[in-house]
Amino acid sequence: MGTGTLTIYSASAGSGKTFRLAGIYLSQLFKPGNNYRKILAVTFTNKATAEMKSRILEQLYNLASGKQSEYLPDLVRETGRSEDIIRREAGSILKSILHDFSRFSVSTIDAFFQKVLRSFTREAGLHSGFNIELDHSQILSSAIDKMIASSADDQELQEWLREYVMANLEQEKNWNLKQGIVRLSEELFREKFKILSENDVDKLRDKKFLLGYITNISSFITRFEQSLVDFGKKCENILSQNSVTEEMFYRKGNGIPAFIRSLIAGRTDPPLNAVMEIMKDPPRWSTGAPSTQLQNAIRSGLEETLKAALAFYEKNRTGYLTARVIKSNIYTLGILADVLNEVRLTATSENSFLLSDAGEVLSLITRGDQAPFIYEKIGNRYENYMIDEFQDTSILQWKNFYPLINNSMGEGYDNLVVGDIKQSIYRWRNSDWQILGRMKEEDVDQKRILSKPLTTNWRSLSE
Repeated sequence: MGTGTLTIYSASAGSGKTFRLAGIYLSQLFKPGNNYRKILAVTFTNKATAEMKSRILEQLYNLASGKQSEYLPDLVRETGRSEDIIRREAGSILKSILHDFSRFSVSTIDAFFQKVLRSFTREAGLHSGFNIELDHSQILSSAIDKMIASSADDQELQEWLREYVMANLEQEKNWNLKQGIVRLSEELFREKFKILSENDVDKLRDKKFLLGYITNISSFITRFEQSLVDFGKKCENILSQNSVTEEMFYRKGNGIPAFIRSLIAGRTDPPLNAVMEIMKDPPRWSTGAPSTQLQNAIRSGLEETLKAALAFYEKNRTGYLTARVIKSNIYTLGILADVLNEVRLTATSENSFLLSDAGEVLSLITRGDQAPFIYEKIGNRYENYMIDEFQDTSILQWKNFYPLINNSMGEGYDNLVVGDIKQSIYRWRNSDWQILGRMKEEDVDQKRILSKPLTTNWRSLSE
């Protein structure tokens, strides 16, 4: 047994992540009690898994057969045993693994979660013999076809699809109904959608709620645009009442007169740099001294109104642009709930389970501290966890691992993760590299976390 710690190795390319992970795995193997059954080493690709297994078995063979092994000095130091004893035990360990290979737990994270999921068939509401679909594209395509066909008998959905089509045409997008829905429906399989609460998803299903939301957004957009027009007209009236002409202004072409015209026209583009320069304190109204008419206009509220317009624009522009984007995509959101429903119905009818749903389902099943229950279901009890390329771990994956690792630490066993924030290769697959940084602040007892950099370049060693 160790000290119940979680060691975070922050590593860069070439610093020996795989070498170190394999070395620690080997050192665990020399502890009493068939420890290969109690260690789970997780990687993120089949290639990395194969390399890890190969390295471990190769080094055990080298040790057992008297060949050179770069791990031998470390094993002697860490175990306190002689070279002869280590080599003799290596042969016994290698034989045990080869005769019990299915319990040699070095796997991809997907393979591990598939194993857990198959153990929770009943809890997940699945039928025996279900298929795990690695690629959701076929089920998605079939589900969308069914959804479009069902709109013939669903007036609300039919109207929503019509609005979706019109919104795309108004934006002059290249339009193909099914292709557009397929493209947007990819969001269903991204973790940022899966971590939404059921209440959030229910809101997407509620077309009346979305229509009300559209009304509120449209009202905000209209108020913003009308406010700019009102500012422009107020400035225009002040200029007219004081007989001010454009020739009286500095940089009339792209200065204050042009800005006032753009406000009246309802344009929402950012003010030109020239306008911002002119309106610095004190404003530069004209090339020379301002004319009497212009001075009167300034005293009548021209400067005050222009500054109010600029302040209003600066304060509300982000919200306005966000509202425009939401409005242009709101009908898309309304369709997602219908697609999701058809995807689930299609998967159920085909007795299939989407691999992309595994993390979400397991998170619901294993929420809380239920490590003993999980161990019982999968038929194996792990004491040590090792996660390579941790920067590629997603939020849901970490939530599913956390009760196991936390339980291991609570029972006094050591665990480690190895990662490099700069090398997140699976960001497109929902990975969240920030977990590696946040782990030092959240979730785990800080007194039991050790942070170590991997600085030695082990690639210079013989492979």
